[in-house]
Amino acid sequence: MLKRLVILHSDIYSKADIELGDCDSLQIVGPNNIGKSTLIYALNFLYIIDGKQMTFSGNRTGDKSTINHYFPSINSSYIIFEIFKKRYYCILVKKNAEGSLDYYKIDSDYKEEQYFEQTPEGQKLKKFDSLLAEFSSSGVEYSKYSNRRDLFNFVYQKGKKNNGVVWLNEGASQDQREISNNFSKIYRYLINSKLIDNKTLKESLIIADNKESEQVEFSKKNQKDIQTLLKHNREIKIIRSIQKNFTDFKELVNQYKAKNQILSEVVYAFDALYSSVNIELNTSVIKKKKEKEEHQVNLTETLNPKQSELNQKIGGLKITVTQKQTAIDSLIKKISKIKSYEGIDFLNQSLSNLDSERKSIESRLTQIENQNLNTRDIEAKISRLTQDISKLEGQIETYSNLLIHQISKDARNKELLNAILSDSITALPKENIQSSIEKLTDVMKIFDGAITIPKDFKGKPIASIDDLRIRKDEAVKEKVSNEQLLPIAKDLEKYRSELLTVQQKIKEVNGKIEELNSLPELEKNLTIEEGEQKVLILQKDETEKELRITEETIGRINQAIEILAKDISQKESRISKIQEWKVKIEESGIKPIEYHTNESLDNLFKNFERNSIEREDIKNKKERLFENLKAKTETVFASEDEFIKYLDSELTTLDDKQKSIDALLKNISTQFSIPCKTLHSKFQEFEAFINNQFNSKIRKIKISDIDSLSIEIIPNENLIKDLKKIMEIRDLTSELIFDDQSENLNVLNRYLDNQFVIEFKDLFDIKLHLDKKGQHKVVDLRNQIESDGTDKMIRMVIIMSIIHQIVINDVENKIVIFVDEIGTIDEANRIEILNFCKENNFVPISAAPLHPYDGFDKYYLVRRSKGKIVLSETNGNVIYRKKKTV
Repeated sequence: MLKRLVILHSDIYSKADIELGDCDSLQIVGPNNIGKSTLIYALNFLYIIDGKQMTFSGNRTGDKSTINHYFPSINSSYIIFEIFKKRYYCILVKKNAEGSLDYYKIDSDYKEEQYFEQTPEGQKLKKFDSLLAEFSSSGVEYSKYSNRRDLFNFVYQKGKKNNGVVWLNEGASQDQREISNNFSKIYRYLINSKLIDNKTLKESLIIADNKESEQVEFSKKNQKDIQTLLKHNREIKIIRSIQKNFTDFKELVNQYKAKNQILSEVVYAFDALYSSVNIELNTSVIKKKKEKEEHQVNLTETLNPKQSELNQKIGGLKITVTQKQTAIDSLIKKISKIKSYEGIDFLNQSLSNLDSERKSIESRLTQIENQNLNTRDIEAKISRLTQDISKLEGQIETYSNLLIHQISKDARNKELLNAILSDSITALPKENIQSSIEKLTDVMKIFDGAITIPKDFKGKPIASIDDLRIRKDEAVKEKVSNEQLLPIAKDLEKYRSELLTVQQKIKEVNGKIEELNSLPELEKNLTIEEGEQKVLILQKDETEKELRITEETIGRINQAIEILAKDISQKESRISKIQEWKVKIEESGIKPIEYHTNESLDNLFKNFERNSIEREDIKNKKERLFENLKAKTETVFASEDEFIKYLDSELTTLDDKQKSIDALLKNISTQFSIPCKTLHSKFQEFEAFINNQFNSKIRKIKISDIDSLSIEIIPNENLIKDLKKIMEIRDLTSELIFDDQSENLNVLNRYLDNQFVIEFKDLFDIKLHLDKKGQHKVVDLRNQIESDGTDKMIRMVIIMSIIHQIVINDVENKIVIFVDEIGTIDEANRIEILNFCKENNFVPISAAPLHPYDGFDKYYLVRRSKGKIVLSETNGNVIYRKKKTV
């Protein structure tokens, strides 16, 4: 592989020493217009060689201005390519006096000290004569390539058993000038990826598959043979084309005569058998009609009326039995229900309890409704009674200790004081008395006031302790009564509903008691109903048995009538049919010929019909073919026999006419049919190569968010159709006639007339298919496909994939390529293309402005200089992404 690229004394560089052997990718970093691309474009001089195919910046070729840019001096401007293949050697390039390039092979690795000499001013590049002298004195062998062809054949060699710069597969081929091949023609697109479009991609694919020279040329010098051949062909074509039809016509004439003989014999045999068959059929029909009528009378007058009567009787019995069963089921259900009831004593006790409950609820409801009581009144009354009871209980408990009993000793005074004082005062304990009252006056002093007591003012009797107890009991009783009324007053509807529920339960219990009392009578009725039902079922069964016998008899008679009717119908149909046959045969007008046979009437008529149809078909075919043959031969024969005699004589001379064109056809087939077939076969091979190999490879390439790439071959249908017609031309006269190869010859004649050249690239066009995020589209490489970076990557990986088909995939056969404008490719795709190169043994070099892009193994920093630029690792221009291992 190329290990080192050295440029010495160019327009821009005093020395540029780029080492490639210790990295898988390399980037040259520096300001714009400083000469980065100049370094990389130098790859043209090794990989392209053919100056016309070289491509430099600005789409310039390897012209004199480009050569002068790299080699301003004849004797001291060099480009050296250090190669390692089995061993180290260098290829040195320099300009000669004529302004073209000379190439030398140096059998040594690049040693800088051999090219420079030390002077007080520093290093000085040796002139070419001094350089050669240095090689000789150092024992380094060198040789000049005598011409570009020798150089080319050394750089590109097949297989791995050599030291060529590029190892090619066995399928690689070079052009006639021998300074260009599949690889160099395609490699130039890696130098300038902008050249890649549908056309150049198509050319690259053709070149990669060694098909660029495949073509068929058509010259007018052979046109006279074809015209002569077509003339002879037209002369014999009419007779040859009708030969089979003529044979068929003669056969049809013979068949028609044979059918007439057969039909005459069949008519005779049919007429002889018809009369006896007709009489036999009519006698049988009369007998069966009489038997059928007797069966109909029996059905109508006896069996059908009996069946109807029995059906009616059974229907009535079924209804009665069903009704009885319904009554029995009802009684059984009712009895079972009654027996499930509780005992009569339990029900009577339940009835008594429910009645008491009813009366209690009714009493309280009636009281509330009669007294028009509400919740608030009852609650107030309960509260008041509670207070009264509490007071009375207190009075009873402290009866002798009450203030009213101790306030005075006079009973009348006590009663007056009881009327004047409130209960709250009179009920106070006696300890509250400051002094007892001895005497009452008409004026009663209250605090700082006084009240006159009327003379007729009566006292209030003081209750005894027994009175108090009676009053307390009455108050308690009244309170309990009101507490019972309170919940009812709060929810009258609930208790009215409870009353209804109790009343309903009373009704249900009364109903059960009544049903229990009726149980003996119900069981007696059930026994009677079951007995009556058994009698009805017996009557129904007997009637149904009689009906079945009657129906079976009717069925047998109906079946017999049906069989008779069918037989009568068949025989009448048979009579009608043979009569129709008789009429058809008579209408045919065929004269019978005596003939005896044991065949049935049916077979005889089938034979008549089949042979009549076949005869008519033969007649129609014969007459149509006769007219067709007369039209093709341009004859006016009225007699078929005379026409047959004429064509037989024409056919005997056909072979002699045929032999005159065999030699011409064979010559044409050899010159054009075989080359066209070869070209078509090559196209099929190419199509298979793209579909089965190349597409499989590029589908696996990962590019940004593109799922897959594929190339579709679009055949030139019209051209291939013409190609196939020319391929079909053979050196066999029979094919010329029956395959109608005159059309194929006319196609060939047209190509010869126009002196066409069918080149391999004319046979098809291509489409590039792209699948992205589930969307499919067809793209044209003449336009930008995706973003700048993705677009560039698609073009480059396709071309690299094509080159990969040509070279031997080996780590010792790495190919150095130029990846231009690397900054337009996003980081993810940049890493992908670098990985792709590494996996497929490509070493990419790119140029970047100002700052390096991540992912490369090695970076050369180009700095501006007052004079020419010096660039090398020893000059401090190199940065490694990873530390360099020794």
